[in-house]
Amino acid sequence: MSKGLEREQWYPPRDRNAEHSVWRQWQVRWRACSGIARRQTERELQWVSDSWKQASALSLAQLSQTLAQKSERLQYLAASPQAGVAASPQWLRQRSELLGLWCCAAEHRLGMKPHLTQVRAALEMHNGHLVQLAPGEGKTLAIGLAAALYASSRRPCHIVTANDYLAERDAQLMAPLLSLADFSVASITPETPPHALADAYRCDVVYATGKQLLADYLRDELILGGVKDPVRRRLWEMQRHDASPRPVGRGLWAAIVDEADSVLIDEATTPLIISSADDNPMLIDAVLAGKRIFENLLMGVDYQVQTEPVPDIRFTEKGKRRVQEMVYLLPPFWRFPERSEGMVALSIMARHVYQRDRHYLVDEDGKVVIVDEKTGRVMAGRSWSHGIHQAIEAMEGLQLSSPPKTVARMTFQTFFNRYHRLCGASGTLQGIHGELFRTYGTWVVPLAPRVPSRLEHARPLLFANPDKRLEAVVRETLACHQAGLPVLIGTRKIRDTEALSQALDARGVPHQMLNAKHHAEEARIVAIAGQPGAVTVSTNMAGRGTDILVSALVSERGGLQVLMFEPHDAARIEWQLYGRAGRQGARGRALAHVCLSDELLVRGLGKLYAHLLPLLTPLLLERRIGWSAMRLAQVLTQWAAAGQRKRLAQRELTVANQLSFND
Repeated sequence: MSKGLEREQWYPPRDRNAEHSVWRQWQVRWRACSGIARRQTERELQWVSDSWKQASALSLAQLSQTLAQKSERLQYLAASPQAGVAASPQWLRQRSELLGLWCCAAEHRLGMKPHLTQVRAALEMHNGHLVQLAPGEGKTLAIGLAAALYASSRRPCHIVTANDYLAERDAQLMAPLLSLADFSVASITPETPPHALADAYRCDVVYATGKQLLADYLRDELILGGVKDPVRRRLWEMQRHDASPRPVGRGLWAAIVDEADSVLIDEATTPLIISSADDNPMLIDAVLAGKRIFENLLMGVDYQVQTEPVPDIRFTEKGKRRVQEMVYLLPPFWRFPERSEGMVALSIMARHVYQRDRHYLVDEDGKVVIVDEKTGRVMAGRSWSHGIHQAIEAMEGLQLSSPPKTVARMTFQTFFNRYHRLCGASGTLQGIHGELFRTYGTWVVPLAPRVPSRLEHARPLLFANPDKRLEAVVRETLACHQAGLPVLIGTRKIRDTEALSQALDARGVPHQMLNAKHHAEEARIVAIAGQPGAVTVSTNMAGRGTDILVSALVSERGGLQVLMFEPHDAARIEWQLYGRAGRQGARGRALAHVCLSDELLVRGLGKLYAHLLPLLTPLLLERRIGWSAMRLAQVLTQWAAAGQRKRLAQRELTVANQLSFND
């Protein structure tokens, strides 16, 4: 870490408004569509191969020395060019030769020989693109090679992982490789001591989650008071006292995003909030009083609840009168009609909209913990705002927590747009190429798999009601278990994993259950999930960054059997689950089970579908028609979600511009 500690240069965030982004985007499109970029990559791959062959004759000490020299040479020529900007032939040749050395180093130091797809992925990521790699193609090594190229510039390189475990694992895995050129590597997690953060960020390559990076960035902004240019930063350094806190980061330069669709799309508009303790006894009293009023109201008589497509609470005229009759229970500030109805509506939402074991858990300490529906993991330390969290605590009969006061906030979309170089990799970028390009200016490059896929993807099975589906999944699981095949059942909800577990217990099928309640056992459960006859019931926790290893014998029998219990909002999210099977040419099977009353179909196709479902059931049970209806629901859901992300992004940009003008 010694060399990293010596560098104190700060790199301000990127200002997209100052760039000619439209012209650059047209350049990217032209180079990709005309074949110029592809032909350039082919030339570079040949140079990489030649350099790799020459490096094979070097000793490890000679290789280390040559890597350091080539890295310094590349740094002297220039930093990595922006995506779509033509680099000089000399720079391209130097980069290709350096990558060839890194490939040789990976073979010697890690025992991993990069294959052509990984080398191509590293080049494309260093070009500022997102690459679509098939599951099992080795994103970890490809990202490590790209990081080695970015580290040559001696500017901050952040690798964004799906969770803290992967940040620590990948940093430990790649440290021996990057150390050959004296590059320092660190991982940052919530367990990293505050006094060690600055040292970690001074390293050449930093592994962390997007949440960790954004939280530290916001804290630095609070310390700097909004300083965003080097001149004002130097003035701040001159004026500060020695005892005052200093920022921990070196600024923003390059970000390599693993599981890019999850970070850049699914979590894009989620704001990360830095808060401080704010004792608000009046709000707590109002929440408790609102619950008392709610308990004296009747659903359908005093109020109406609509949960889809967005939660909506409406009071009837009788309900409004009933609330006003009991408004004396509320603190004076909340006794106006709009405020009193809003406070009672919080209790209605806590009872009818937010569901335990789906949207949240109650932990052993009696705390409400939010569950991320997309990943199935708990979101420790996060809370809902505007009194919703306290209303849920009151509904569960728990002690109410004090609502925090927001000090700083930023969405992940805004944050990642502040990096000067943004790239990454994922196996599930289908259907979002255009949105990624419009939002981040990053081009998606699909790469063919090294080994043809042998995953059998059967047409979905359709059911008229959930009970028949549950029985079919249990029956299919039992057949696979008896045949000695491992089974992974993927669900969207915690309660579905528990229902399946009870049904399997009734049939005497031994199995493991993985959800947010049992997250501590994740490593152990995943380690045995590929054994002959193993049965694993899991939420989406098993869909990201999870390698389920199967033996050659199991692969020959048919490989891992993935059963999807309920369709997801997007086909690419389903492929995150399916991608656990059939990796690197192994055999496997993926089978979806769809109930016509599933949330996706009812929400995506609207009220008319729900109203006509009894009449349409015989028609929809025809496999082709039912499958088409499911895909249509996914398209409509994703279209609506993309529109929402676009509107929120425009709102964030408008607010940011107004604040900049006020400054």
